[in-house]
Amino acid sequence: MELTRLPGSKCVLVDDNAHLLDALADLLGSEGMELVGRARTGVEALQILDELPTTAVVLDLRLPDMDGIEVARRAAEILRRKTVVILYTSWADGQQVQDGLDAGARGVVLKDGPAENLLAAIAETAAGGIYVDPG
Repeated sequence: MELTRLPGSKCVLVDDNAHLLDALADLLGSEGMELVGRARTGVEALQILDELPTTAVVLDLRLPDMDGIEVARRAAEILRRKTVVILYTSWADGQQVQDGLDAGARGVVLKDGPAENLLAAIAETAAGGIYVDPG
């Protein structure tokens, strides 16, 4: 799949792993996205989303204070669905995927897949679609 760069897009990253946040920031920056915030907990993420305009949220499913599905649900309320939420997780079963989509997430991407899957998810969801990792 040929991916287009994502210039002008603004992203918030949410994961409790600092090294992964750095790697994602580098990846998305190389694709022309502006990183407007990073959070390591759900509460931090919701505070950032309440204060800063963003195009997309890349969100871990498992956070120390609340799960990504609950963060997606609350983020959808804050953002009024103007920002896409993408769950970014090490593992998700079919029910978690459905719960995440029902909560307002527009994409689910597995962390152990290729980086292109995350970029494809951002592009697809920004265009109004839904993306579920093929893995």
